[in-house]
Amino acid sequence: MKDKLADEKAALEKDIAVKREAFQQEFAEREKNVAEQEKELAELRARAAKFPKEMEAAVAQAVKEASDRLKIEAKNREDLLRKEFEGERNVLTARNETLDKVNKEVFSANAKLAQQLEAAYQKVQDIAEKTVEGSSQSKTLADLQKLLVEQSRRGGAEKD
Repeated sequence: MKDKLADEKAALEKDIAVKREAFQQEFAEREKNVAEQEKELAELRARAAKFPKEMEAAVAQAVKEASDRLKIEAKNREDLLRKEFEGERNVLTARNETLDKVNKEVFSANAKLAQQLEAAYQKVQDIAEKTVEGSSQSKTLADLQKLLVEQSRRGGAEKD
């Protein structure tokens, strides 16, 4: 019976040793998992602590990039508007110069036409004066001829 007890005791000790070894392996595995979870939790807490600063830096960077992009776009639009303004001003200046030139030509032509009109008016007046003089002379000649004809009739009638 001692053998049986010794065998049972040996079997129980062996069983206990196997269970203890299994328990120690399971415990070591759990400790390993807990250590990994604690490490992951520590990393997550560290990241969570850094997140506001990282987010602030990312927001600041995004704001800076957007601001820079908007400044560049505004400068480009301003440059384009300046060039359009310069182009329009050049066109209007050229148009103004052309109109000034045409205006001077019109004034010059107007002055020339006024001189020609004055000369033509003077010629018409001279012709009118000559016509009046010629008409007066013709009338005087006609009156003289009538007078001569009458005198010759009277003279011829007195001779008869």
